[in-house]
Amino acid sequence: MFSVLVQAKLLFTATFAYIVLRKKLKYVQVISLVLLTVGVMLCNMKFNAQGIQGDKDTFKGICATLGIAISSGFASVYTEKVIKASRATSPVSGAYSLAYTQVQLAVMSLVTIGIYAIIHDFRAIISYGLFHNFNLGAFLTVLNSAIGGLIVASVLKYADSILKGYATAVSVVMTGVLSMVLFGTELHTVYFMGIVNVVVAVLLYNGKNLDGLVC
Repeated sequence: MFSVLVQAKLLFTATFAYIVLRKKLKYVQVISLVLLTVGVMLCNMKFNAQGIQGDKDTFKGICATLGIAISSGFASVYTEKVIKASRATSPVSGAYSLAYTQVQLAVMSLVTIGIYAIIHDFRAIISYGLFHNFNLGAFLTVLNSAIGGLIVASVLKYADSILKGYATAVSVVMTGVLSMVLFGTELHTVYFMGIVNVVVAVLLYNGKNLDGLVC
């Protein structure tokens, strides 16, 4: 349930884009965002026989999940604002402004993760070293994350945070489809309903002269 509810970050992203960036959306684009959110929720639904543990835990989980959705939406929009503003204010000009901003974000991540590592894994780091068991697989994972971060930053700079949400939604769909093709994962009918919603949402968001068809 929580993996479904967290997809509300798409709607919060659009809301913060309107508040922070003054980005106006057409009626068709608003409908598209709702369809996209519903579609991704359907794709993330899991059907099993296990029930919900309890009302108290459920309420806490819902509050935490909504907090994640709100903070994710705000962080995405604010990052977009910072990256686009860096074109004029960054001391590094031209094509290097994006890399400069990414280095700033990476430094903050290193500080946060470094503190966490010291608190939880200090003895292991002293005993075995910082790069213990850091093999080729781990290196490729880090490299993939780094490339993904640059791509996301490029999307925020040259497009916007709402389109990043659409790209994320399409990636969710593609992950499920590839998992079915490569690993034989069985997908529920609801998943394919979600795919239809996502495809229609993408077409609506990028459609032209569709507002006149909205009542």
